[in-house]
Amino acid sequence: MSISNHESAPYAGESSTLPGRVLGVDFGLKRVGLAVSDPMRIIASALDTITYKSHRELLRRLVEVVRKNEITQVAIGLPRHMDGREGEMAKMVRQLIDELAKLVAVPVVAWDERLSSVQAERALREMGVRARDAKRGEVDRLAAVFILQSYLDSMTRTN
Repeated sequence: MSISNHESAPYAGESSTLPGRVLGVDFGLKRVGLAVSDPMRIIASALDTITYKSHRELLRRLVEVVRKNEITQVAIGLPRHMDGREGEMAKMVRQLIDELAKLVAVPVVAWDERLSSVQAERALREMGVRARDAKRGEVDRLAAVFILQSYLDSMTRTN
């Protein structure tokens, strides 16, 4: 399935336009940044960072977050090269999306995350914090906020 810039791709049902919290996910090989929307899907806020040792542990913890926070949809950042090509990380994210979609009863969508980490690092710099001095996971959480806010903004433009 091909995804153009900032176009969602549903994996577990259609993208819901009904109110309810959306979980934003910034995937990394060691850490995953999480953000959550308000129930009206207007504002994204940092939620947590998951540090994990195995793929199975990551899936278990994501399912737990979905249930605990009454999530009605999940938007996972899909890493792409600037020219739109997908690399190895994108393949891992697509696998995560497919597996998570089988474990939760809510839509799971891919969302273009190009430059989300750059935006997060820039925001930290503007707050006077260098990215390398930031606490582990702070950049990941902030990147998840940018991914989710971009997704939420696109939903309001299309509705």
